Amino acid sequence: MKWNTIFRKLIPNEDKFFSILNDMSSNLVKCSEFAIKLSQAGTIDERREIQRTIKFLETKGDGLIGVLYRELNNTFVTPFDREDMHALADDIDNVIDRINSTSKRVIMYEPKHLSEHFAKMSKIINEQCSLISIAISELKSVQKNLKSIKEICDHLHFLENQADDLYEHFITDVFQHEDPDILELIKEKEIMQELERTTDCADNVGKSIKTIVVKFA
Repeated sequence: MKWNTIFRKLIPNEDKFFSILNDMSSNLVKCSEFAIKLSQAGTIDERREIQRTIKFLETKGDGLIGVLYRELNNTFVTPFDREDMHALADDIDNVIDRINSTSKRVIMYEPKHLSEHFAKMSKIINEQCSLISIAISELKSVQKNLKSIKEICDHLHFLENQADDLYEHFITDVFQHEDPDILELIKEKEIMQELERTTDCADNVGKSIKTIVVKFA
């Protein structure tokens, strides 16, 4: 192996890692925006078109995480601990996977309508994803942005708690129907449960980011 190749492996090229992470978080935000559009879709054809876009973004995310893993394997020195970067990438991927899983359930179950609870939960997820994107963009100057990043992670947890409350209200409403359409309620419960799990995954991203930040405090 030539010496210049060895040195390239030893000297960290931090920009490439931050560029990939920023691409992953931007893709995440786009995916969450289409979750909101899904809540607003009026026909099954519109839902299917949106689901195809979400699936495309999920596939794109898989490609980005693959690039990150290859760079981690080919770089001797990384800007953060290797296992922490793996965990962060996995957690981001899990959020997109859950959004995609929710959209697939909407297509498979074909609910007659998506309630306001779906729309509210989608907006919470979008806010979480936007905050994740900001936090990741600030990781490049982590020591300078310690306070800001920690506050974002705390707010991600706050939003996850809001989502829990929203899901509980949804369940309460379900059991207050005097003459419920049981099949429709089952469909909506399955979809809402997947959305709630998505907010948990977004909170896990915050925990992974906080793990990185704590080591620089």
